[in-house]
Amino acid sequence: MKRLILIAVSLSASLILSGQPEFPTGSPLFPVIENWHEISVDPQHAEAMRAVDQPKDQPFRFAIPVEVSLTPSNSGFIATRGSETIWVLPLSSKGALSLNIILSPYNLPRGAYIYVYDHDRQTIRGAFTSGSTSATLSMPVMPVPGERLVLECHFPGTRIPENSVGVTQVAHDFIGFFGPEGIKDYYYGRSGECEIDISCSTNPLYLTASRSVVRLLVAGTELCTGVMVNNTGNLNKPYLITANHCIEKKSHATNTIFVLNYRSPSCAGPDMTNMYTLTGSQLRATNPDIDFTLVELNQFPSLIARPYFAGWDITTTTPTNTFTIHHPEGDVMKLSIDDNAPVTASYPEEGFISSGFWRVLRWDLGTTERGSSGGPLFDQNGRLRGTLTGGAATCNNPANDYYAKLIRMFDITSIDTSHLKPWLDPAGTGATLVSGRDPYEYNLSRSDTIGGIPANDPGTTDTYSSPGWGLATGNNSDGLTRYAEYIPFSGTGEIAWLRLQVSASSFINAADSVRFYIWDGGALPGNVIASRKLRINETRGGTVLEVDFGRTIKVTRSFYAGYAVYYRNPIDQPQPQFAVARSAPWALPSQNTAYFHTGLAWEPFTRHPSFPMAVSLGIKAVMVENTILNQPEDPEQETTDLKVYPNPFSSEVTFILAGRGVTSTTITIYDNSGRVVSAGEYRNIFPGELTVPLPGLAPGIYHYGLRADSVYYSGTLVKAGMN
Repeated sequence: MKRLILIAVSLSASLILSGQPEFPTGSPLFPVIENWHEISVDPQHAEAMRAVDQPKDQPFRFAIPVEVSLTPSNSGFIATRGSETIWVLPLSSKGALSLNIILSPYNLPRGAYIYVYDHDRQTIRGAFTSGSTSATLSMPVMPVPGERLVLECHFPGTRIPENSVGVTQVAHDFIGFFGPEGIKDYYYGRSGECEIDISCSTNPLYLTASRSVVRLLVAGTELCTGVMVNNTGNLNKPYLITANHCIEKKSHATNTIFVLNYRSPSCAGPDMTNMYTLTGSQLRATNPDIDFTLVELNQFPSLIARPYFAGWDITTTTPTNTFTIHHPEGDVMKLSIDDNAPVTASYPEEGFISSGFWRVLRWDLGTTERGSSGGPLFDQNGRLRGTLTGGAATCNNPANDYYAKLIRMFDITSIDTSHLKPWLDPAGTGATLVSGRDPYEYNLSRSDTIGGIPANDPGTTDTYSSPGWGLATGNNSDGLTRYAEYIPFSGTGEIAWLRLQVSASSFINAADSVRFYIWDGGALPGNVIASRKLRINETRGGTVLEVDFGRTIKVTRSFYAGYAVYYRNPIDQPQPQFAVARSAPWALPSQNTAYFHTGLAWEPFTRHPSFPMAVSLGIKAVMVENTILNQPEDPEQETTDLKVYPNPFSSEVTFILAGRGVTSTTITIYDNSGRVVSAGEYRNIFPGELTVPLPGLAPGIYHYGLRADSVYYSGTLVKAGMN
């Protein structure tokens, strides 16, 4: 059989810490299958489920689960190819709009890998290996379109180890997870017309908070929303809160797929092709009386997913205004805003604690829907105040939604598994205000963007004159479709993502696409190290496009970055384009860093058949030193350039820092017992001064900790009035 081999001399791929990464291992083998294992779902049952008007205070169910016990010893067939033994399990469920499976056990030996794909091989999941999840009990797999699914399990050698893999559930989709061509997640665009894409917002408060919001695919059958949260110790614990009615037991937590940053790539744009998925979690605390569940994800999100752990507020103060970010009907992230304060209320059904909810009287923008359950309610400071249980709000009448109060989740019981305090305040500080945290902020603060095109060069595009047609860096009458940019680099680092100056972007067919590449090489591009495909309709001309490869790419020398354009229709006539800008011409041929592929070999742009010149393409690589969590140098303890006054103070303290620019600042005030009494985070404050109001504090001794990027300051404060 054909095997894909990664060539790694001094340039290699680094696997990300995500829950369900796909590895470039092997390839699926069986495009033609005659015998299918039939899964029995009553068509009338599916039709009845389709007709149900599902309430908002329940998880949005899209599939019917069928329990099975399928293993290599009792189903499918076993084949031998070269040095591998392969278990193939073809599954069919008549009338299903998509199928998904839960693999259990999932205990693959070294060298084994799995593919899951639809009948037409248009959607291929995998390869999955033992590194695709930290859990060995089970692994749910994202759906594939249609009523037929193929599972391929490849094992090295001549035998399949006992209890290495099996299927315990097949879920029959009765609503439609995918569109007619399987191109996109069909839940994209299903939400109401009043909903607002988060990608349409430029508000940094909303955009930062959105990175904590997660779409949940629960046990292969249901859709909800959740939010990742910080803890008082800033520990690397990937905690997530959602509704109890979404995840209420251990098996649900184990078999949930968490989709991070699922949003449209542009305002009111298309669906997203590439998703960041984490598989499985551990149930830490849950309570139906206040409708919350806290889980700990099995693995920590990678830098590529750009996670953010939301801060929270469990003071007794009422928010002045609120907003929520959620996945209504399972759609891409939406933003809803209430410009007014919520009110304390009881949920309008029995079974919940009294006065345990925030009631949003009316959304000023947007609403919530099925699938929004468990979604966060943020206050005017971007801190978490509650999670959605349900309500009556719709696009036609966006009134009366109910969010379980976060403060009640902390004190509802004293049993660790039914309240939040031991998990979100592990040190017992008694903190009531906790700032959000970007776990990779330090890594990104030391990032570097490298490439040949000057920062002040807006880039330009070359258009062919008739009878020629096309663009010099796109599809054209010279038959060129593949381009590369030389990226100079030395030392050790990791490619986080590429930034491309897109000069043109249009398409005819929804399947028209661009594949982006990283190549190693010397004088010319060499072996492919990483690649990723986007549909052209996910890009926009005149914008900077960021592309990642699902993982960071370790490099120790210079490399090449570029793209290849693909059109479903033959490329033999003028048609819409995707192209990247190029720089103004360089004075010397030796300054050229751009290359094109003739179909046979790479050539420098100085030999372009229609536009020969020395240029650089608008392609840059964002490099980080590493993606190790919380691995900054020991922060310096500085005191000389920070001034704090007045001290003693009465109602506020001012911090003055001069001499250097600071991007990110956090300030925490503790009482003498170590309890946090105030915490805040700020952007681009210093050099300058920052006044922190501290009203209502009892006279006594307090302490501050101020982090200015990687520099840490600490000291003692005295509240006036001490005897």
